[in-house]
Amino acid sequence: MDPKLEMTRQWIMRADDDLRLAELIMGDSEPVYWAAAFHAQQCAEKILKGLLTFHDVRAGKTHDIGNLLKISVSVLDGLEQFKDRAGVLTTYAVDSRYPVPHGNVSKEEAAKAMETARSIFEFVIEALPNLEKLP
Repeated sequence: MDPKLEMTRQWIMRADDDLRLAELIMGDSEPVYWAAAFHAQQCAEKILKGLLTFHDVRAGKTHDIGNLLKISVSVLDGLEQFKDRAGVLTTYAVDSRYPVPHGNVSKEEAAKAMETARSIFEFVIEALPNLEKLP
């Protein structure tokens, strides 16, 4: 497989893994909400980086979902619909993992983060070709 397509496929697989991990965490008898929100953020970050990789656009090392969306709009119309609700995901990239004031993530916040990440993931997957079928 072409190296670019393989890297895109790897980003997609990792994004899917993060979404599944968030779902597992939320389904646990004692969910750790900050961890679910973190994996939701990671899902959104990785699927957008996969999209950008597919289109030969470099995003650099960033966890900023708003910035990744701004860059990604240039290669996929419609992503701007996620701008308002995806911005909060960025805070879960770092802050949620460390003890900081007001760093607790509620069940509702984690669920909303997962919903947003899933929506972005599905939107991007719909736009990309099935990489398993490409040479």
